[in-house]
Formats: sequence, C-alpha cells, structure tokens
Amino acid sequence: MFVPFFDIKYLIFSIPAIAVGVIASLLLKYWTSKYSRQENLTRLSGVDAVERIARKENLSVRLEVNSGNLTDHYDPRNQTISLSRDVAQLASIASVAIAAHEMGHAIQHQKGSVLMSFRNLIVPMVNIGTNIGYFLLIIGIIIGLSGLAWFGIILFSFATIFSLLTLPIELDASRRALNIIKSENLLLPSEMGGANKVLLAAALTYVAATLQSVGSLLYFVLRVQGMSRKE
Repeated sequence: MFVPFFDIKYLIFSIPAIAVGVIASLLLKYWTSKYSRQENLTRLSGVDAVERIARKENLSVRLEVNSGNLTDHYDPRNQTISLSRDVAQLASIASVAIAAHEMGHAIQHQKGSVLMSFRNLIVPMVNIGTNIGYFLLIIGIIIGLSGLAWFGIILFSFATIFSLLTLPIELDASRRALNIIKSENLLLPSEMGGANKVLLAAALTYVAATLQSVGSLLYFVLRVQGMSRKE
C-alpha cells in the first residue's frame, strides 16, 4: 500500500512545515506560559477584556468558559467567544492578548470580512476533501488511475485553500487585537511586547499548517503528473 509519509520526496516537501511547526510549538508553549504567569498591571482578565472590547466596538457576543488549554476560539455561527478557564479568569498579559485576538475575529465577522465569509462557505467542501478526496487520491495512485487521482486532488485542494484563507484571517485578528489593546489601554506600553510575542507564536502555528498543506498538495500534484506522463 502506498504511504506518502515514507516517500523521501514527501519528507522534502514537509521539512519547511516541520521546522516552522516545531519552532512555533516551542515558542507558543514558552511565551504563553511565561506571560500567563505575569499579572498585567491593569488587573484585567480575559473576560474583562472581552467585555471592554465588546462595549467599545458595539459587538453582540456570547461568552463561554471551557476547561481546555489553548482552546480559545470564536464561533461565527452563534457569535460566541469561548475562552479557556485560565485565559478567562487570570489577569495576565497572555489572557488579554488571547481574548483580544478572539474578539478580533468577532470584529471581522460582524463587519463582514469577505475572507471569513468565503472560508465559512467552503467548509463543507473542506470536510469532503480531507476525507473522500484524500481517499480517492491514494486509491488512484495505488491502482495507477490518474483521472481518479486528479479528482481526489481537486477535492483535497479545498483544504489547502481553507488554510491559505485562514492565515491572513488570523494575522488580521492579531493586528486588530494589538491595535485595540493599545488604543483602549488594556495593557501598559511595557506589557505590549509580551502580548505581541504570544500572538506571534500563535500566528507561526498557522504558518506551519499552511506550509504543510501547500507542501502536501504540491507533492501529490507532481506525483500524479508523473503518472499522467507514463499513461
């Protein structure tokens, strides 16, 4: 059975993503841990930050607290900000940065971000592509049927498109977060460096995911092109 992970060519395409992913994971763990322990001088928790930003931007959002770790996210389907317990309750530099980032997504959504709308639109195709598309692609390669493999690649490519859309959305949410933290004095100027580091590390995880998705797609395209030439 064909298993791409044992193909040296696949590993070559994956090396950039692996390198960035390892760096991002280490930085995220280190900086999040460091700045979660540093209490901010404004005494604002993640919940406080969400409430302050919601009032400032006139946003209608629901707030939920979950028991996970780094499970913070914004759900546009029901306009809900979900914060992990530490982020919600602790008055730390990291808490404000992470909460503000999620509110950045709420601002994007409620102001009608085109990229976010399009990304949400292709979610069903992404789910199909990452499962059925990958299956058809691998089967096509195993039995040597390039037409089936190309169809699998088309479906599989929606996951890459999703990843390419996600990266600028995440970067923009962090940009909005840092701007509003500064303009609303949610953190002191001396604390902004810590907030920036936390958000930078988080952004690098999306860079790694994008590199991995693009690398995998390119690998499969080249692989199936080789099959097509032989046919």
